[in-house]
Amino acid sequence: MLKRIVFISALCVPLHAFAQDKLTKVDGSILYSVNYVNPNAKFKGSIIFQNGSDTSLKEWTENKIFFQCIKQLGNVFLYDRSGQGNSPPDFNMSSSKPMTAELVNSKLIKLLKINDIKSPYILVSHSYGGMYAGYFAKKYPDLVVGMLMIDPVPRDFLWSDRSLMQYKIQYEKMDKLSSREAYDLYSSLRSGKDNIISAQQFYQLKGFDMTKEQLAKLPSMSNKIPIVIVSSTYFAKEAPIIGNWFNLQKQWLNQNRNSQIFKVLSGHFIQHDKPKLICEQLNKLVVTATTGNDSKQ
Repeated sequence: MLKRIVFISALCVPLHAFAQDKLTKVDGSILYSVNYVNPNAKFKGSIIFQNGSDTSLKEWTENKIFFQCIKQLGNVFLYDRSGQGNSPPDFNMSSSKPMTAELVNSKLIKLLKINDIKSPYILVSHSYGGMYAGYFAKKYPDLVVGMLMIDPVPRDFLWSDRSLMQYKIQYEKMDKLSSREAYDLYSSLRSGKDNIISAQQFYQLKGFDMTKEQLAKLPSMSNKIPIVIVSSTYFAKEAPIIGNWFNLQKQWLNQNRNSQIFKVLSGHFIQHDKPKLICEQLNKLVVTATTGNDSKQ
């Protein structure tokens, strides 16, 4: 009984996680990040979050249940890619030099080193952020001990004609603009019939084929990395891609014994609709990372 009381009391002790927010200069860009340090966590590495398309790190913090839960699991590192949230646009981008997985991760690995974000890493990604997290895991497999992919786009897919057609007119206009003009006219803060996609999404779309090629050139995903994919029912009927959303998401899986994919009744932002479920899945990866895991032979 005494042991039980002590255990319950321990759960009530505050974890003393504290936040360090910074603006860091990386390759001529300024990246905003927040590092929530949890010295009491058993997992001594860091949990790195990769935002979806045209969202900010607030997609991880605005659901308080989810945010409080993940901070208990370890050191949490959130950041905004160039042109997202509090990170200013990268005006070196252009139609011929767009946003790609290689560019994003070149900045990210330097950002982690400059800010002394401890490895190993567990990568958490949402939607199109899965492309960037997937590249990181394939490029730096020795630094990654787990991946949680929340309704990710498949590794190799084609946009549907319907998706591309709705962007066509604006896409052609933006193709003729400098990045400064594009971000000025089509910031994510504006809305309306003439602003269907933001400049950040435009440069992401421009780099889409290059990103797929970059992913294809890297080695297969290491079987040492457990990968958990949580798929929503949101795109079950009207996915923005050609093919079956759920089946194509399986492209990210490897042969690790702890890798899995499952579907939940939810909107695209599953961390908002099912915060406890997503935190539970992340906790399983944290436990696996601290106790060790074995891949299938």
